[in-house]
Amino acid sequence: MEKKQWPAVWPVWLGPALPEVELPLVVSPDGFGIYAFNLMGQAKWNEVSAVSLKEKLEALAAPFDIFLTAEAKAIGLTDELARLCGHETYVVLRKSRKLYMTDPVELDVKSITSPYPQKFFLGREDYELLRHKRVAVVDDVVSTGGTMNAFFELARQIDFSIVVVASVLTEETEWKEYNGAPVISLGHIPLPGRIG
Repeated sequence: MEKKQWPAVWPVWLGPALPEVELPLVVSPDGFGIYAFNLMGQAKWNEVSAVSLKEKLEALAAPFDIFLTAEAKAIGLTDELARLCGHETYVVLRKSRKLYMTDPVELDVKSITSPYPQKFFLGREDYELLRHKRVAVVDDVVSTGGTMNAFFELARQIDFSIVVVASVLTEETEWKEYNGAPVISLGHIPLPGRIG
């Protein structure tokens, strides 16, 4: 069977203030390929994406109380969204347990961008901000669902509702909803997977 030939870059559009962004195809040593989308350090990408996602959130008209994201690539995006939406705080799931965390919750997560199982941690000082609230989850890419599953498990443990997922891109599956919550995004990219 002939292997599919994937283009070296995949263009995505984040908003009217930017030209198309070309995402490079990167392949791990074991032959697993993805189109790399890294918001870290990309101030303009975060700013433009936040403006575009805010418009989609307003059009959806699903009221929410607070933003929730995970360390680390979507933190800048979440900060921009919170500022644009007039939110003074948001919550970040951390990848390691910090000394300042009181009674932390620990979650297992499997991401396609990491070869090893990971954990998320959240202390009481943060999860009390979420309890009984309507939460908007923010992520850079919604792909196979590993990180989303961790968010929804946290919602079950802490007792809050995820009312919308705001993501810059979907990958492989063009998610429109996840566990009953609508998913809004700015574009879709394929997941090449095993190549070469």
